[in-house]
Amino acid sequence: MTLHLKPFLTVSTTALLLATSALTASAEDMKTIGQVTAIVAEASTADDPTELADGLSGDTAFPYLGNLKALATVGEVDAVTGKALTGYPDGQAAWLADEDTVRVVYQSESYATMSNETYGWEMQSGAKFTGSHIHAIDYDRAGLAEFLGNEAAAASIVKGSNHLFDRVFNVFGDEVLPRSRGGLWGNQTLPNGTLVDFAESRKLSEGDFFFQSFCGAYYEPEGKYGDGIGFADDVWLTAEEWKIQRMYDRSFDGGETKTSIIDANWTMGLASIVVDIATKTAYTVPALGQTGYEKILPLNPQNPDYVVLVLAGYNHDLEPAPLKIYIGRKGMDADGTPIAEDAPARDQFLARNGLLHGKIYGMAVANETYPELGIDEIDTSSKMMDDYITTPNASAKFDVAFVPTSFKWGGWDQPVAVGQTEMTLWQKADEQPEGHTYFVGDSKTEHPAADPAFDKTRWVQNLTNKGGMLSVDLENLAAELDAASGELPATVSGSVTRILSATDGSLTLDVADKGIKHSNSEGNGVQTHATWEDGRAQMVAPDGLQWIKASDADVLIVDEDSGNEFGERKFALVIDPETMQLTEEGKGYFLAQAGGKYSPRAEAGVSILGGTYTKATSSEFSGTWNITAMLARKADGSFYTMDELAGTGEQEIIQSLPVKDQVLIGVVQHKGESGGQVAAVKADQGGQIFIFNLDLPEASYETAMK
Repeated sequence: MTLHLKPFLTVSTTALLLATSALTASAEDMKTIGQVTAIVAEASTADDPTELADGLSGDTAFPYLGNLKALATVGEVDAVTGKALTGYPDGQAAWLADEDTVRVVYQSESYATMSNETYGWEMQSGAKFTGSHIHAIDYDRAGLAEFLGNEAAAASIVKGSNHLFDRVFNVFGDEVLPRSRGGLWGNQTLPNGTLVDFAESRKLSEGDFFFQSFCGAYYEPEGKYGDGIGFADDVWLTAEEWKIQRMYDRSFDGGETKTSIIDANWTMGLASIVVDIATKTAYTVPALGQTGYEKILPLNPQNPDYVVLVLAGYNHDLEPAPLKIYIGRKGMDADGTPIAEDAPARDQFLARNGLLHGKIYGMAVANETYPELGIDEIDTSSKMMDDYITTPNASAKFDVAFVPTSFKWGGWDQPVAVGQTEMTLWQKADEQPEGHTYFVGDSKTEHPAADPAFDKTRWVQNLTNKGGMLSVDLENLAAELDAASGELPATVSGSVTRILSATDGSLTLDVADKGIKHSNSEGNGVQTHATWEDGRAQMVAPDGLQWIKASDADVLIVDEDSGNEFGERKFALVIDPETMQLTEEGKGYFLAQAGGKYSPRAEAGVSILGGTYTKATSSEFSGTWNITAMLARKADGSFYTMDELAGTGEQEIIQSLPVKDQVLIGVVQHKGESGGQVAAVKADQGGQIFIFNLDLPEASYETAMK
């Protein structure tokens, strides 16, 4: 079904009077959502006095963007409730709350006492969570459609804000209650239900529990790939990211001596989460794994009975590991039998979306193929995928198989510690598929991006550790799922194409007359972001990634997370969807830069919100989301209705419009501006949500269309 959700209601006077200073701030004294018009993103290093003023932007003459404007800034507060937007901003998306309202949702990547605690997010049960939040901000649709073409502040079109959910279920399948009533959360609980306290220096003060580092996220509407194909409900997918061992470590003698309360591998690990948007309920999904992910990405299953998801990034703390996918059977309980009619609402929802009965499949390569990849010795304790991506002359295309290990989640009554899941099996000799070996590498594989084409089960994957990029195509999936006859397939075949190797010379950015790097005290001179910090012509630590399929080109939007001291890069790559190669060999287009240790704006102590500067440090763009179809107008000037956007409708509209008409949102993490109002409202680390469009040169389109 297509959900027609109401925009957020005005909060009652009674509710406002009950709000405490720990949760809210006085909107009269604070900048409210959308009031900040200055932007974090810069076109070049600030080299003019007008670009060094507190509360104003730096250089905004972006060479390959039409425009870029702020939608919301971390630390801003809701004008009615006073509740603040928290940071770092990360995974983001948008959809229509009703015919007149665009709901922009983003989640914050926060680490509780390993950083700065955010204010407590209270659930219906009374349980409070600090750490990461998921914020939803409503904007007037007509106003947002005109926003890039005027000078108005986003505050003029903000309707209200709230959190995405207010109920949450844990890895045991139970609704989370306050600790005082026996509540549990997986990252500090043993399989037998014992709650383990954090080290004294790490104990929480703002919540009963904490959501650990929500990074990449994905919004997936019901029936996105056609009637009955894909998810049965509108959902938000997220996950806690990385192992929290530091929460259990106790240091002595100035940190030189360390003991641990517990090894975090003994806990239930990290939550993979799906949010039922209609009921504002979040469920932990142990079938998706407990090891933590950067991003969970749905793919086109090309079959109404299954769901297929990419599970990108991390294997708790155990390296190396392969690329992974999840295949789930819809309508089934954890044991593979049809879900009972009287099953609880939790299981009804998870079953109809294929999230109770499924397996995690790892990418394996035939043993005889390894020499073609530049790998002479097969060794599952070695990062073979990293060796491959850094070998210049290795094969650019090869076949793979996705195969599960012997582990499968057994159901709510069979909880196991994260260290007893598939996490430890990828390297074991007796777990290797016949004639194949899992193609293991560093598990820091950040964002994947799905091919928006309706006939493909294909995605692009960033290899963050070394800085490469692959395309993975499950070209036989439709036939293989049909042949499985309702069972989970034993294996799924595919092919991999290397788009960019992690080698010097593989990628240079066109910066036009902008993209000038910051200068350091050693006098590095005038250099540009055509190359990375040290002059290497390649991608370095690619993180954010999105595939834009327009009528005239396929464009990948890439964000680096490299710690670039001269400013972090956001750029565009135009690709040929037939060959999965850049249309212009070795060439990309610089879009923007942010932060950096040597930023002149940091040296001047200025910030976009005003009064929030804390220190000079790196920043990070983190993802892009396409909102084109919601803002596009038909020939008669009207917007497309929610019914017209449902199913395949939204993507059909996007693909009918050229790149220059695509409207996108993104976020930037900006730790260097986390003081002042940001700190006062307990928002953790600074950052911004922004809207932008592309203005790539015609030459890139012409090349793409040849």
